[in-house]
Amino acid sequence: MKNINYLILIIAFVSLFTACKKDKNIFESKLLIGNTYLEVSNKSQRYTFDVLSNKEIEISTDATWITLDSTNFGKGKNKVGFTASLNEDDERSAVILVRMDAENEREVLVVQETGKAPVFYVKPDGKGDGKSWVNAMDLNSALEQSTTNSVIHLTEGIYKPTKTIRNGDATNESDKTIEIAKNITLIGGYEANPTSSSTANPAVYKTIFDGQLSSSINSYHTVTITAPFDAESKVSISGIVIKGGNATNRGSNVTISDVRYNRGWGGGMLIANARVELSNVEVIENKTSNSGGTVGYGAGIYAFNNAEITLKNVKINNNRGGNNGGGLWLADGRLIAYNSQFNNNSASGTAAGLHGYPNATLTLYNCEIKNNSNTSYGAGLYVRENSTAYVINSLISGNKSTSANGGGGVMLYGGTTVHLISSTVVDNTSAGPGGGVYKRNLVNNLNIYNSIIANNTQAATSKDVDMFAEASATNPSIKNSVIMTSVYSAEGTVVSGSTFSPNTMLNNDFMPIGQNNPALQYGVDKDGLSAYGSTFNPIFSEHITKDMFGAERTLKIMGYKIK
Repeated sequence: MKNINYLILIIAFVSLFTACKKDKNIFESKLLIGNTYLEVSNKSQRYTFDVLSNKEIEISTDATWITLDSTNFGKGKNKVGFTASLNEDDERSAVILVRMDAENEREVLVVQETGKAPVFYVKPDGKGDGKSWVNAMDLNSALEQSTTNSVIHLTEGIYKPTKTIRNGDATNESDKTIEIAKNITLIGGYEANPTSSSTANPAVYKTIFDGQLSSSINSYHTVTITAPFDAESKVSISGIVIKGGNATNRGSNVTISDVRYNRGWGGGMLIANARVELSNVEVIENKTSNSGGTVGYGAGIYAFNNAEITLKNVKINNNRGGNNGGGLWLADGRLIAYNSQFNNNSASGTAAGLHGYPNATLTLYNCEIKNNSNTSYGAGLYVRENSTAYVINSLISGNKSTSANGGGGVMLYGGTTVHLISSTVVDNTSAGPGGGVYKRNLVNNLNIYNSIIANNTQAATSKDVDMFAEASATNPSIKNSVIMTSVYSAEGTVVSGSTFSPNTMLNNDFMPIGQNNPALQYGVDKDGLSAYGSTFNPIFSEHITKDMFGAERTLKIMGYKIK
């Protein structure tokens, strides 16, 4: 179904209230409506539209399933509100009448989607009605006909964006995207010719969303999620590879439902103000560049505007940023990631791997941040400006910053908090300070618990965990951990006479080994970790009592891996 954008109400605003003709003393009535067509969810939700008038207005409706906030408004600019009740049946429509006088009435058509949540079957060349694999349809038709909680099943094959993003420029090929505008589920990984008994197997059958439109043209965003935030529903994507996007032209936007989607953000995926769950998804080989204008941010995924993202077994790897942000950038939102990777991304600037900035909350369980490279702050994990990261049972290794600014593995900047819990930060490199972890600018709180930070490379005058010398700098809290060669007790003091040697006390997987290894003696077991996790709000999941690979932490062993 089509969506009609807001009319520009500013036009003739000044003249609206001075509508007396110069040659006749006659008052001219004016009534303008922002939207004359509204599509609404099948959920019980409130909606608004704008009305501009120079006289009082009355509001009425012909539908019992619409409840108006008010039926009378004064002159001027008003926001008319109404609530559509839950729809569990077919699609339905209603009219809201805006009346100023007998000569000035306007109708607003409200169409509510069906509550029956149809299921669709899709193939790259599908031409059917989508009700079965035999009559599979194309992806665009399925997305258009879907309703809240619909499920779309997709066979293996390559799906390229062919439809312009809403309110985009139809003459600009790069504005084509796979737009997910409703809270639905997409499941890829079915064989080319499945039957009704087939199950998805994305490891074998690759469903690929590819933004490489031609040899010289890419979509700005291979996938764009514009679905509204819904506490009861979400966008769920599983078993799909997302690649080939090129976010560029950062000086321009597309506006949808008052949200500006920047063409230069998120080459693989651009997500705003939505609840999104990705499982068994790969976001790979996307980029940002200056090919279409100002170089973009966040080559893999850019999520913003109160987005809530959950990742399960997701790989955000091998993305290339021509500016800040290589893998995933979260701005003003929340991320929870389980068993996921942020590896082998690059950025010509900051934050090659994972970036929270600003006002972001990142929670990582059993994740890898490995072998990312950039030319400024924070090659692995970069947390900035009122952001918080919880890193649990995770490995941060092999990340490299060529800048003297600092922060090879983890970077804190501008009033942030990072908790490293049962994690390992090793073999990261910074041309400046803090090859492992670096803090700078304002108060940055660093809490290290049951973790290993060692064998990182930094400037000769620095160390694995370092901070910029400024009045606001605070010392990190370090308990039951090893930092370089030093061993820290449960009280946060250095254990006298105990030395950690990373070259002999870690194996090739960075797991503690050997006799008299303090990382095997001064760590925390599952009971201590459970008690520690319960002090946080919200309480950490049961993952905190196990290592990255699910082994119970029955012994007091530090780091991401215990066996």
